[in-house]
Amino acid sequence: MSIVSIMATILEEELREHGIRGLTQLDRETIVHSMIERTAELETNIKQRHSGSRLDDQN
Repeated sequence: MSIVSIMATILEEELREHGIRGLTQLDRETIVHSMIERTAELETNIKQRHSGSRLDDQN
């Protein structure tokens, strides 16, 4: 079982606890992929801002 499948199963449980039903496994895996991509983009942006502030401090 892939990490995305595991995360999709966890997502299903979380959604069910909040009364959200009806998403397919593919829907949940798509959401998980999107969350992973967005997390990576956010991490990159934070690192770039952090690097930029260090460069400002050096000038």
